[in-house]
Amino acid sequence: MDPPSGLSIDGARALVVGATGGLGSAITERLVAGGARVVTSGRRELAGVGATVHVQADLTVSSDRERIIDDALGALGGLDLVVIAAGVVGFGPASVLRAGDIATLLAVDLAAPLALIGEVAPAVEDGGTIAVLTGAIVDTPIPGTSTYTAAKAGLSAACGVLRRELRSRRVNVLDARPPHTETGLADRAIFGAAPRFPTGLTPEAVAERMVRGVADGESELPPSAFGTP
Repeated sequence: MDPPSGLSIDGARALVVGATGGLGSAITERLVAGGARVVTSGRRELAGVGATVHVQADLTVSSDRERIIDDALGALGGLDLVVIAAGVVGFGPASVLRAGDIATLLAVDLAAPLALIGEVAPAVEDGGTIAVLTGAIVDTPIPGTSTYTAAKAGLSAACGVLRRELRSRRVNVLDARPPHTETGLADRAIFGAAPRFPTGLTPEAVAERMVRGVADGESELPPSAFGTP
C-alpha cells in the first residue's frame, strides 16, 4: 500500500473545527490564503477569516457534531481536509483535581474530537487528510497538567491507530505537536492557574508549518518541526 501523498491546498475543501481559537483562526486564514474553501466551526461567532460558512456549535454535543458535518458537506459538496483545533486546558496537581473538572476537560479534548473524527471520516475523500492538533505536552509533560497531558497523549496515540484504519483509502492522519504557542489559551484555563511559560511561537508560524505539513503529506509534526520563537 502506497503511503498517503500530499494534499493540494489550492481548491481543497476544508473543515476547521475549533476555528474561534487562536490557532484555529490562524490555520483558517492560512488555508484561505492558499486557495482553499473553508467551513469553520466553534462555540463563538467568527468573522473576518474568509470562511465560506461558520457553524456555531458545541463539539461535545452529538447533534451539533452532526450539524457541523452536514453544513460543511452542504456548503462544499465534499471534504478533502478536516482540521481538529478545538480544545481547553486546566491546571493543578492531581491531588487537588475534582472528578467533574477531569471529565469536562477529557470530554472536550479527547472524547469529542475522537467522536467527530469517527463521524466525519467516511465523508473525507480518498486521498484526503485529517489534521489533529495535539501538542508538545505529549513529549514533555509539565507538572500540574496531568489531565491535559492524558487527553492530548490519548488523542496523539489515536492518530496512529486512525492512520492505519484509513490507510486503504489513502487518508492521511497528521498528528501536529507544536510547542507552547501565544494563543492566550493558558490564560483561559477552565480550572487552576497556568504556570509561567517561556515566550511561545506565534499562531501564524504554527499555522504555516501545519498547513505545509498537510501539503507535503507528513503524518507527524513533533515539537522540533516547528522551530523556536
